[in-house]
Amino acid sequence: MRSTASLTSCLAVTAVAVLAGCSRWDAPLKVDLRRLVDRGQAPVDTAGSSIGDPVEVDVSEEAKRFIDEPTPPARSPGPAGELSLADLRHRVLSENLDVAVANVAPDIAREFLDAERAKFDAAFVVGAAFTDADQPKGSTTLYDVSSDAAALDGVSGAFTEPALNREKLEAEVGLDAPLPTGGSVGVRQSLKSDDKTSGGLVSTEDRGALRFSYSQPLLRGAGVRVNTASIRLAEIGVGKEAARTRLTAIRVLAGAEKAYWRLYAAERVFEIRREQLDLAVANIDLVDLLIREGAAAPLERFSAELAVAQQKEALVGAERDLRLRSRELAVALNRDAPGIANATDLSTTDDPDLVRYEIDPEALVTRALTERLELLEIELELAADSIRVDLGRNATLPAFLLDFEYGIGDRSGTLASSFADSLDFDHQSFTIGARASIPVTNNAAEARLRRAMLSRVQRLATRDQRRLAISQEVYDAADVLELAWRRILAARQSVIAAGGAYDAASRLFADGLRNAQDVLVALQQLGDARQKEVAAIVAYQVAQIDLAFATGVLLGYAGAEIQAAPTVE
Repeated sequence: MRSTASLTSCLAVTAVAVLAGCSRWDAPLKVDLRRLVDRGQAPVDTAGSSIGDPVEVDVSEEAKRFIDEPTPPARSPGPAGELSLADLRHRVLSENLDVAVANVAPDIAREFLDAERAKFDAAFVVGAAFTDADQPKGSTTLYDVSSDAAALDGVSGAFTEPALNREKLEAEVGLDAPLPTGGSVGVRQSLKSDDKTSGGLVSTEDRGALRFSYSQPLLRGAGVRVNTASIRLAEIGVGKEAARTRLTAIRVLAGAEKAYWRLYAAERVFEIRREQLDLAVANIDLVDLLIREGAAAPLERFSAELAVAQQKEALVGAERDLRLRSRELAVALNRDAPGIANATDLSTTDDPDLVRYEIDPEALVTRALTERLELLEIELELAADSIRVDLGRNATLPAFLLDFEYGIGDRSGTLASSFADSLDFDHQSFTIGARASIPVTNNAAEARLRRAMLSRVQRLATRDQRRLAISQEVYDAADVLELAWRRILAARQSVIAAGGAYDAASRLFADGLRNAQDVLVALQQLGDARQKEVAAIVAYQVAQIDLAFATGVLLGYAGAEIQAAPTVE
């Protein structure tokens, strides 16, 4: 009968194990999430789609109508779209998505630091267990008594543990606290009640005990510096994330200011091309007048029409650049999709400050090597590497722990009395011990130490490389700024000369001493010269931004502060 029950139990356990191993569970996704998953697994549609409905047109007729269209009016975005540099800097630092993303990183690092600082918090522990067991009859034990009493000496017999019911209640409450030295200290108060019943016999035992324990490593993992290293690393991490956030803000701000000046250039070029088109149209009217008066050959009109067509084409290119530059600036301002689509409502209000600067490259290099945030980040990494090297050295030591425990306790008829009697210090005990763990080869710890040391050596080389690259950036930016100023001077003279040449060609053509082709060439040269002057002026502004960025002082130059990240409740 017993063998049959055992076989049944084994089969039941085996069946449960097989079912648990072979079962397949599915956790259904939410509808929206399932739709996203299915969308990612859907096959790629290679059939393609039309970008729009085709329109049949006569290209020649369309071109004539396009040439005959009047000159588009000047841009008037309105006050809502006007943007100054100060407004740009403020809005970029408060609204740009790249800055917003980077601005959260220091807060995350600070939360990590707070978590590390709380690593030595004490823990309150409590536990209780109740056992009710019907124990079967035990085995039989033979005994033989040896005693000085003649009545007992030589008595032998057999003792069989009777069947009994046992109710046991155990409870414990205490406090555990890790220490900055690497050890731990704890205190426990335990109470135990054990009631046994067999037939008409009842046995009751209540115990109370109070224990104090202390454990401390003496080699590996010992010391305040070792156990607080993670806190120092977390604090360094806060500094690194703050530096990266500032660097991101500076980089985004520099890009936004460059976009601002590129939009300024696109606006000026658009106006220049409008004026050039007006001049070309006026030249056609002059050619028609001269042809009617017989002062010019009819073929001169072809040259005049060519000038209008070329200026129309240049105006289209200028309008394209204007739209793209406006949209580029709108993205930097974190506009939504409709705002990006209608980005042409933006306009610049600040004019370039054409001031020549006397640059001292050596002083700027010295300042850059002090203030560049990339170098600050490397210095923080080097400090963290030093901490990791110290931790690696400590990890190569053998583990040796000292344990100590002191306890007081008593037993009585009730839990309350046993707890009270335990505080009489009549029954004391203490235990002291030591444990050691010594690796046979210690290769793993030594390899980790060498890796930490090599990482520091690598970072030192990176710092020297970065310092050299920063010096080159400053020298290059200083040269570009100086040459950009000269480029402005040359471009200004080109505009003056081209303007004089066009005026002269126009007067000579009106007097019949030049043909329309000469006027066309002069008009093209004037437009190109004016466009190059705008490009030179904007290049000078961009060179100032690059020099400030290379020196690491763009944020102060911007006169703006990074907005704090929103608080998460």
